[in-house]
Amino acid sequence: MSFSRGLKAKATRVWEDGYNHPFVQELGKGILDKEKFKFYLLQDYLYLLQYAKVFATAVLKSDTEEYMANFSKTQHYILAGEMNVHREYMKGFGITPQEAQTAKPSIYNRSYTANMLSYGLTDGLAEVLAAVFPCAWTYSDYGKRLKAQYADKLEGNFYKTWIENYASDEFSDSFEWLYDALDSLVANMSDTQRKKIEEIFISSVEFEYLFWDMAYKQQMSY
Repeated sequence: MSFSRGLKAKATRVWEDGYNHPFVQELGKGILDKEKFKFYLLQDYLYLLQYAKVFATAVLKSDTEEYMANFSKTQHYILAGEMNVHREYMKGFGITPQEAQTAKPSIYNRSYTANMLSYGLTDGLAEVLAAVFPCAWTYSDYGKRLKAQYADKLEGNFYKTWIENYASDEFSDSFEWLYDALDSLVANMSDTQRKKIEEIFISSVEFEYLFWDMAYKQQMSY
């Protein structure tokens, strides 16, 4: 198994805790309180804006045309693809563009995005990839597993569009190139340097868990 594909196993405990979190499981069952999902929508909308900025820093750090193109395409997918799902749900909740633009990020949201941006501003491309990878990878994994686990309950599930978006091949294809890119970037690293990449990856999986928990509790601060 390559270095990148082995990272999931390094974060198994928190990865599975995320999937089994009530927010994620209640999404799959279609019973999640809509006020909790509304809170999540606004926070994730703000998160994705910052997430997209991290990919912009990756473009600046790229030294090949291929990397520049791939990071740019991923950033475009976030802003023009993934966020469209959020906009449609927000429209259904009566959330206006002005309300979304004036919403405040929670302390958990700010901490997660600030952590990623710090790597984008001060570290190398491998560190940036390790920080952003868990977001896409966990969502794809959770989406596919929810779709399979709750296949008989999906029709009529208010969150069907959300689940199918993240379970789609289009979504997983949008970040498939990250595996090879990260493997290439760590190829000549020492064991100590690779350990740092693992730790960054695990920290972002932990932030993903905290994001679900924050949304379920509708918690802006401690």
